[in-house]
Amino acid sequence: MLDVCLLLEGTYPFVSGGVSSWIHQLITSMRHLRFGIVCITPNSDPTRKPKYEVPAHVIYLKEVCLHEYDLTRVKTRGFTDDDFACLQQFYEKALTGDHSLFAKAVSLFAAETRSIDSSDFLGSLQVWDALTSFYQRYASDMSFTDFFWTWRGVHLPLLEVVQTSLPKAKIYHSLSTGYAGLLGAMGKTLMGGKYLITEHGIYTYERMLEIAQASWIYEGEDKDLRIRHQLPFLKKFWISMFKTLSHIAYENADRIFTLYEGNRLREISEGADARKITIIPNGIDLKPYADMLKERQAAPHIGFIGRVVNIKDVKTFIYAAREVADALAHARFFIIGPTTEEEEYFLECRTLVESLKLQDALTFTGPAETSYWYARLDVVVLTSVSEAQPLVILESNAAGIPVIATDVGACREMLEGRDTADRALGPSGIVTDVVNPSKTAAAIKKVLSEPATYRAMARSGKQRVALYYNHDDLLSRYLNIYEQNL
Repeated sequence: MLDVCLLLEGTYPFVSGGVSSWIHQLITSMRHLRFGIVCITPNSDPTRKPKYEVPAHVIYLKEVCLHEYDLTRVKTRGFTDDDFACLQQFYEKALTGDHSLFAKAVSLFAAETRSIDSSDFLGSLQVWDALTSFYQRYASDMSFTDFFWTWRGVHLPLLEVVQTSLPKAKIYHSLSTGYAGLLGAMGKTLMGGKYLITEHGIYTYERMLEIAQASWIYEGEDKDLRIRHQLPFLKKFWISMFKTLSHIAYENADRIFTLYEGNRLREISEGADARKITIIPNGIDLKPYADMLKERQAAPHIGFIGRVVNIKDVKTFIYAAREVADALAHARFFIIGPTTEEEEYFLECRTLVESLKLQDALTFTGPAETSYWYARLDVVVLTSVSEAQPLVILESNAAGIPVIATDVGACREMLEGRDTADRALGPSGIVTDVVNPSKTAAAIKKVLSEPATYRAMARSGKQRVALYYNHDDLLSRYLNIYEQNL
C-alpha cells in the first residue's frame, strides 16, 4: 500500500513549471514515505521523457490518457435497467447540485467494481433516449449533430477516467479538481483512503477562461450579427461539466489547501465547505540565493520567465518592451521559458517581435536554467491573465530582483504584503493592470530610473521571502498533515 498517491493533471513529471516544481520539492523532502503518481495527460507519447528525475521512493507511476479511447468491449455483465435507473437519477440530481449518488454511479464503471464499460454506455438505447430527451428540453434550438458530438466529446474522457484502476493508498492527494479531482473522489469513496486537495490555481476558473476563448467548440452562426453577451450553449455545457467535477471533489475531500485568501473565497463560491479549507502558501529553498553573485550588465536586462502560452499574455510583455526600448535604447529583453506548448501562439509572439522591430533587443531563450538568469536580470515581469501564487515572484525577490506583475492571484500580496507586519516591509515590486502594456512599461521604467526605489524593493523582497515563504517551514506543514492522516 502507498502512503500517498498524487493525482496530477497536465503537470509533473512530464511538464515543467511552478506546480511541477512544487510537487518535486514535496516528494523529495519526504523520502521516508511511499509515493505513487497517477498522471493525467491528453495522449500517450512513447518519446516523451520526464522533465524531472523521479525519486526512487516513488514506487508507482501510471499515465491516464484522456483522448485514447478503448471502446473494445471487456467482459462485463452488460447494461441493465437498474444501471440505467442509477445513472439517470445521478444525472437528474446532479443538475440540481446534488451529487449524493456519485459513489453508486461511478462504481458501475470503476475498474475494481466494474459492471459496465464505455461500449455498454455509449451503445445503450436507454442512454440514447435520455440524450435525445435532454436535447429537446435544453438545446432544441441548435443542431442535434453539434449537440451530440459535444456530448460525446465531454463523456469520452470522463469514461476513461472513471475506468482507471487506482493503487491502494492511505492518502489520495490531487493537485486540482477536474479529472484529477474525480480520481480523488473515487479514491475516497471506492478505495477507502483519505482525500486531500491542494489548488494552486482554481481549476474551474482556468477552464472557464480557456473555454470562453476556445475555437474547437462549435458556436454556430450568429446570423443576426448581434453582439454576444453570454457564452453559447455548448461552451456552457463544457463549463458546467467542470463545475460538477469540482463540486464532487470538494464534497468528498477531507481537507482542502490553497495558496491565498482570494483562492479560498473562490473555492467557497464554487461549493467548497469553508471549514475544510486551510491556506498554505508556496515556499522556496533560500540556500541557492544566499550566495548568488549578481553580474551587472552594461545595459538593463528585463526578463519574462514562464511558458510562452496564451494565459501568460506574453504579447503584453512584448508591447511593453517596445515602449521601454523607445525610452531606454540599450535595454535588452529576454523571454525565458518553453516555446513548444502552444506553438501557434509562440509564432504569433515571434511575428509580433518582428513587426515591432525588436529582433535585436528581444531574445526567446527557450527552456533555460533560471539561476543563470536571476544572476543577470535587473527586473522580472509577469503579465499573466491568471496566476495562483507564482514561484517566479518568490525566486526573483529572493535574488533581490524587483518584480512587475499583473494584479492576478496572489501577486499583490506577494509584492505588497498580506498583513500589517508584512506590508511594513515595503513593496518588492509594482502591481499593474491585466493586458496593459503602457502601465507595464511605465512600471519597468520607474524601477530602473529610481535607484533608491530599486534598492528598497530589492531589500524588501529578500526580507519578505525569508520571513513568510521559507520552503522548509511550509513543507513541514504538509509533512504534519500527511502524518495526521496516515
